[in-house]
Amino acid sequence: MPRPARPPRPPRPPRPPKGPTMSDLTTRGASDTPEPDHKRAGMLIHAFVAVAAFGLIGMLTDSWQMVFLAVPLFAVVMMLLGSLRSDGSWERVSTMAIAAYCAGLGVLVLWSILTASSDAMLWGLPMSMGVIFYVIWPYTAVGAGLLYALVFDRTIDEKHLATAG
Repeated sequence: MPRPARPPRPPRPPRPPKGPTMSDLTTRGASDTPEPDHKRAGMLIHAFVAVAAFGLIGMLTDSWQMVFLAVPLFAVVMMLLGSLRSDGSWERVSTMAIAAYCAGLGVLVLWSILTASSDAMLWGLPMSMGVIFYVIWPYTAVGAGLLYALVFDRTIDEKHLATAG
């Protein structure tokens, strides 16, 4: 004997959404805050990959100069990425300070590379090692911390932190 057909189930009532719906997210604060622009972040991520590839090529070809030059390039890319605001903008003074710091670091690295084959001495060390030990090391140890404090102080969103906590 065939089974009798079941009556169709009544439709379930719709479930209330657990969080804000997509329409809530698109309409909430639409006039208050601009849409974040992530083009700069994407550009910096691509620049990071390019610098990593540059350094890797230097490693594979046994060119220590390429590897050493990647250091200030990594510094500028990572500092700019760290100073990027949530809306995709940079604070002008912070960006100029980062550019100046990394330009100084680049000059010091080039000085060290260009004097690698020199017989000159700097306070008892070969010139290239003396530049690294006596100039680049203190420059990065002290300068990077001061630069971090300046950038953090200018780019932190205290209102956002106060509401998040």
